[in-house]
Amino acid sequence: MFSKIRKTINDGKKFLITSHIDPDGDALGSVFSLFWAMKSLGKDPLVYLKDQVPYRYDFLPRPPDMVHQLPQDVYDAVFVLDCGSLFRIGDGYEQVKSMGTIVCIDHHETNEAFGTINLVERSASSTAEILYGLYKSMKIAFTENVAVNIYTAVFTDTGSLRYDNTSPKAFAICKEMVEAGVRPSYVAQMVYETHPKERYLLLGEVLGTLQTFDNGRISMAHVTDEMFRRTGTNREHTDGFSEYIREIRGVEAAVFIRQVSERRYKISMRAKGKVDVARICSTFGGGGHKNASGCTIDGDLKEVEAQLKKAFSFA
Repeated sequence: MFSKIRKTINDGKKFLITSHIDPDGDALGSVFSLFWAMKSLGKDPLVYLKDQVPYRYDFLPRPPDMVHQLPQDVYDAVFVLDCGSLFRIGDGYEQVKSMGTIVCIDHHETNEAFGTINLVERSASSTAEILYGLYKSMKIAFTENVAVNIYTAVFTDTGSLRYDNTSPKAFAICKEMVEAGVRPSYVAQMVYETHPKERYLLLGEVLGTLQTFDNGRISMAHVTDEMFRRTGTNREHTDGFSEYIREIRGVEAAVFIRQVSERRYKISMRAKGKVDVARICSTFGGGGHKNASGCTIDGDLKEVEAQLKKAFSFA
């Protein structure tokens, strides 16, 4: 399973590592851990992320020379991690196709297998879980830099080890990373307990937009540019808001709508029941997992809400 990727790494020297826009814990932990793993092998990796690292993940051991502009270079391979579609890495994604062999490592159910080499394990809790197996097969040591990133990726993508994707293997990986020196209380504090006051001012406004429909089975809330301006916040302060409205008793699926331009909205869906939000998001050109997916819809807010309600009426 890992043989082609091992050969690619062993035979090469210069690698580009990237992931999707608006990176989450799994994207960052996967990218950073692979960087440190490659460095331990004497390789020359470079990490490119279109967006900055969100404040809650500032504690992760990161590359000292990470870039946010797509480099103009050629590599032995380009590793695209935790991405179901290549366009998710941001502007310039078409250019990546000519920069080297593309290695896609991912766990999303809607992955399009866009790489020259594709390692997609849809049953894995996270992309980091797949990388853990790769590292074990290559006998890479779980140093602090690798272990903290792997632990954080698995921990966050399983919702603190409480989502349906939390498997015995996910627990076992976290256990091994703790044995390698990771402090669970520190990771949990940094990820979940270090928010600025402004985030809660924004959350108050967002919860004021809360509505439910389909007999309370679906919850929906939104944030607009004006709400960001009033509270002095931005998109990274909304991370996790969909979880708040998913936790409502009786809710099977939560929809969080975030304005990204005058007539464009980013949709994040989270489910805990029988609703397949990946299937719903796919109707709008998005995707992800059955219980966690996203998409983008154009129109004004009322139109977007109406389209979403119509889509759920067939779910």
